[in-house]
Amino acid sequence: MKKTISGTSMWKWLTFLFAISTFVFLIMTVTLWVTRDTKIVLSDVPVCGRHRQTTHHGVKIKANSSLQQLTRHEMSVVLDYLYQKPDLNLEQIKDASIHKSFVHTIELKTPRKADVLRFLNGEPPPKREAKVFIFRGDANPPYIGEYVVGPLPNVSYVRLENTTSRVTKVPYIYRPFSSFEFMAIYRYVIAAVGRDAHQVLLESYNATPTKCGDHCLRFSMTPISSAFLKRGERKAWFWFAYDVEFFTLHPLDFQFLVDMTDANPRNWKIEDIWYSNQLFPSMKDFLSNYTCGAINKTRLSFPGENERYKSSLQFRQNSSMLEDDVRPPLLFDQDGPRYTVGDNIISYMAWGMEFKVSPTRGLELFNVRFDKETIVYEMSLQEVAVMYSGYSPTAKLFNYADSAGLFGTRSRGLLPGVDCPAHAKFVDVVLYSANEGGMRSYQNALCVFEQNDNIPLRRHRAYGRIGAFYGGVGTHSLVVRSILSVINYDYIIDYIFYQNGAIETKVSLTGYLGTSFYYPPELKFGAHLGKNLNAGMHLHLFNFKVDLDVRGTENRFETLDIEMINETDPWYGHYHVQNQYTKSVSVTELDAVYKFNFSSPKYLLMSNNRSTTGEGLPRSYQIKATGISRVLLPDDYGFTKSISWSKYQLSFFLLPFNYFDEDQSMRSPDSVRVDPKDERRPTDGATVTRYHRRDSSSCVPFFPFPDDDLSKNSTVLFT
Repeated sequence: MKKTISGTSMWKWLTFLFAISTFVFLIMTVTLWVTRDTKIVLSDVPVCGRHRQTTHHGVKIKANSSLQQLTRHEMSVVLDYLYQKPDLNLEQIKDASIHKSFVHTIELKTPRKADVLRFLNGEPPPKREAKVFIFRGDANPPYIGEYVVGPLPNVSYVRLENTTSRVTKVPYIYRPFSSFEFMAIYRYVIAAVGRDAHQVLLESYNATPTKCGDHCLRFSMTPISSAFLKRGERKAWFWFAYDVEFFTLHPLDFQFLVDMTDANPRNWKIEDIWYSNQLFPSMKDFLSNYTCGAINKTRLSFPGENERYKSSLQFRQNSSMLEDDVRPPLLFDQDGPRYTVGDNIISYMAWGMEFKVSPTRGLELFNVRFDKETIVYEMSLQEVAVMYSGYSPTAKLFNYADSAGLFGTRSRGLLPGVDCPAHAKFVDVVLYSANEGGMRSYQNALCVFEQNDNIPLRRHRAYGRIGAFYGGVGTHSLVVRSILSVINYDYIIDYIFYQNGAIETKVSLTGYLGTSFYYPPELKFGAHLGKNLNAGMHLHLFNFKVDLDVRGTENRFETLDIEMINETDPWYGHYHVQNQYTKSVSVTELDAVYKFNFSSPKYLLMSNNRSTTGEGLPRSYQIKATGISRVLLPDDYGFTKSISWSKYQLSFFLLPFNYFDEDQSMRSPDSVRVDPKDERRPTDGATVTRYHRRDSSSCVPFFPFPDDDLSKNSTVLFT
């Protein structure tokens, strides 16, 4: 009996195990079938927007040849013509040096606005000319010349630009630093310091600037504003840092002043030395005091792996972040882009504009139109000024005009998926700059994309008892972006165009801090970030050129000045305090100069008094002031005299003000309207109306991330 029971039990267990295994097998089979079926279905799903990529979107405007930047052929024609002029005595790029003559930059000479407007109205085009900056280091006296070469394509003349608006023959001591000057600095300055102070640098920092292996010093420099020098002088302070990622976070307390007045670098002189918080009048005096042990000495070790890691952009492992491999959200054009970029034209919805890239100024926008009506004739960045405070000789004089680095050549290698959305349209440009070896292509110099700000541009929800409706539209805008990498700073410059006719100019800063070696007196000028590291307080000031055309060129600048009034209430007789505005019209350009004052708020308007609304109000665009920094230094002191524009603070947002008869976003196809099916019973269901195509079809986003391409060729990023 026991054997029978035991056998029965065994068969029950076998049956149970068989059932379990069958069930598991069934699940695996179904899973494989579902997975296989899903793959089959997904293979039939189209890539988002692939079928519409060749469609033109936005307002259609004609290409304006008068504003297209120079082609490779045109720049070659200009160069060939200039090299044939014996009076210019030009050297080829490969043979150029700072005390010789060479072509610094070539770009389109932007024609006069009046000539362009006449051309757009059907008259002959303006002459096409090139603007050429030539360094005349071998002239007597040497100078920088701004030349005009033309007409293109059949060049027949070259002459100095003749204008009363600026000096076009500039003394050589005011030249921007070029790659040839840096070559001379390495050869005649750094080599001399590395030779004479070799033992000092090795003992003090365990590194040298030359013949250094993997323990190297990198130099940086602070050009001294001519306002601090005697007439005719050119000088700069230099300082060393450890050559690791990133060197501006590893400054050292070895600084030296160089007289660079002479055009020939063989005649440059090393003057003062600042070391270990002590100033010496010459290298000889410094070395003498150092050798005899009469001064304080610095003793530092070359940064170890941990210290270098902290100052790098290497990824940090952090368990507090997402542990799962979950990717971030991405933006994509599900039906393809709603904008078009071609030749020198960008079109988007009701917007249209032309653009070019200057090696000196970078991205420039022209003829910015809304519904074919010009709003802005020209908009571009002109200058970035950086002003530091500090204690050491270099930290006190950290004052830079960043355009010297040539903005157009600083914007390149934008990385899809980080610098711009992966689906953005990237634009390559061809520029001529001696600093970059002459004529070359700059890949991914700027990008254009549409973004969703995920905030309503306008919306309203009315409760059931007061009408029961919902109307709104999301904020979708077009972004035209360039990113300028200037040594340690990266400036993200965005021009943003909204569907309501507004234009935003936005600057975002990233990159690395400019720093100095820490000594206690530095503390009041900045932040003590590390044992030997101090980040000085500083300002970044941006100068934009914006030429507004409100319904034509005959505009005026006026302000609505808001003020508090205390008056007798006409209805009840007691006093009442409130705000009112008075209109003030500027008669001259000097009257229109504006200094921001928080105690006197104003509406700043560019208006056309000949184009009015039905109520008689002039159609206008408001210049909305945002993000303002005030310069506290005296107007006539030092570097501030070189950037007089910084006194007039007006970071801007351009907004329609009585310009349109209604908010232009009312006709946006992105609008949504929700109405109750029965107004008497608004909670019993509603009808949603969308004004763009909506269907249930699916598509697979295509993100052309550059990883595979970069693994084969990283030229786009690092040249």
